[in-house]
Amino acid sequence: MVLAVAGFAPAAEIIEPSEVAPGTRGVCLTEMDGGEMVEIPVTVLGTVGPYAPDQELVLIRLEDPRFADTGIIAGMSGSPVYVDGRLLGALAYGWGFSLEPIGGVTPFNRMVELGQSPGGAASGATVKRPELVELVDSWRTGRLDDVLVEWLAPEPAGSYRSLPLAISMAGPGVGHAAGWIGEIWDRRGWVSGPPAASEPGSDAGDLRPGAMVAGVLVDGDVTLGAGGTVTEVRGDQVWAFGHPFLGGGDVQIPLARAGVVTILPSQLSSFKFFTVGGSLGALEADRRFGVWGRLGVEVPMVPVSVTVDGRSYAFRSIRHESLLPSLVGYLANSSLEARGRTFGNQTVAMNLDIKYADGDTARLDEVFVGGDAGLQAAGMVAAAVGYLENSFFTVPAIDRIQIDISATEGLEASEIVSATPERWVVAPGETLPVNLRLRSHRGGEFTRTLEIEIPATIAEGRLDLIVADGSSWTVYDLNMRPAKPASFADEVDLFGRLVSSRHIVLALERREAGVTMAGGPMSLPPSLVAQLRAALGGNLDTTEYAVVGRVEEEMPTVVAGAERLHLTVRSDEWEVR
Repeated sequence: MVLAVAGFAPAAEIIEPSEVAPGTRGVCLTEMDGGEMVEIPVTVLGTVGPYAPDQELVLIRLEDPRFADTGIIAGMSGSPVYVDGRLLGALAYGWGFSLEPIGGVTPFNRMVELGQSPGGAASGATVKRPELVELVDSWRTGRLDDVLVEWLAPEPAGSYRSLPLAISMAGPGVGHAAGWIGEIWDRRGWVSGPPAASEPGSDAGDLRPGAMVAGVLVDGDVTLGAGGTVTEVRGDQVWAFGHPFLGGGDVQIPLARAGVVTILPSQLSSFKFFTVGGSLGALEADRRFGVWGRLGVEVPMVPVSVTVDGRSYAFRSIRHESLLPSLVGYLANSSLEARGRTFGNQTVAMNLDIKYADGDTARLDEVFVGGDAGLQAAGMVAAAVGYLENSFFTVPAIDRIQIDISATEGLEASEIVSATPERWVVAPGETLPVNLRLRSHRGGEFTRTLEIEIPATIAEGRLDLIVADGSSWTVYDLNMRPAKPASFADEVDLFGRLVSSRHIVLALERREAGVTMAGGPMSLPPSLVAQLRAALGGNLDTTEYAVVGRVEEEMPTVVAGAERLHLTVRSDEWEVR
């Protein structure tokens, strides 16, 4: 007897784990090859837990010979398990390299309240958000990959590992996620097969327990969906997975019908190849006992455009504080790979615009060199989007995200060998030429002369000249004069202080006490700074140097290096010359 319940059917009767004795027989429903709905005999082995408050698992063994080679299959998450015609719960847990197809069932009596659980989105990515200067510095020092992974996908805790989420992808450049993107996917338990075509048609009437569905993460020129199985349908309500999708709390993820193509057996983790159909509704709750959603609900998506060497791609992504950054980074890298830029040293220039509905635009321009330049660029895209999405202030709606990428073969990079001012003693109001000697990565040298004006009102005494590449200057400037945003608009404005590593910065600094305000550093008399420090202590950020002059110039290559030179200001013309 097939126990599938048609969409919009009455609620299935629930059986409590305490009513099920070891050795009890039941059935599990799931879609297999070609969309065939199969009824799998199971044996209840017993109940484990609670291993956490209100959390227990019912262990079952699948009594079907086809699972001897596959074990529990990724994509089966949510497959309903029935005992005596009543719904016990969702198959949700399995163990790699297991010699028997033993799985863990999340009781449906826990899942049924998912839609009524206290609201609120998870805030882990916001709480752990690095400062913008930390993100830039970690890229300069080769640590951005690790920072992104630990920030956006921390290692999951807990004694039980949920079944992997099967991922279906279709579109240009898609494939196995590489580098930091792949590590984030691994931590989230995502497994993917070859690119699969999307199917625009959908049939809500065919949505029933055991049917495969997908949470649609990206659509447009790329379709990216995470697959699982429907546990129960009641009216316009849908329960699935039996374990967290992301653990995101309140979410907005399009829910689509999915079609199983075939099963790939694997000793590590067998999984379903599937296609993704049109949207049926939305997943709105994502918590430890599974996901819950409603049919007929539309989900607002974030438009993302990526242009690589003149070829443009258009996508839409879900908006989630930890998913959107990594998804946009993935789309940037995939678009670059679609243009054939996958191997060898290259130079990648990236321009990012994040446009908000209130009119603010955050801009980031940077150039990356090396064999992994594409992944570096994608990492900075993810870092920028993640920094703003995880603001402690209210974040407005995103109008669109635009990424422009150009790539050239080879390394267009150089380093500053020396910086020499034409005079070490300068007068107020004069222009000072600074001679630069640079060396390319192949060893050839070239020179540039930049000029900076000495302020006409500068007092006599020591004046420091800093010569630095743009990214080194950015890290130094933000550390010496930290930002104190008082609004989301201030956080957007902070991106204006980021300078491309293709630029050289000449800056004049004078020792001058000050404090950090919301609009930037402010110079104050030392006595007043001391009084404020005494009154506010650690709540006051003070500065020791003020920038009294600055110029920057774009160079033909990425530049690395920084120097601090000491000048002397004298107003007596004879002594200066």
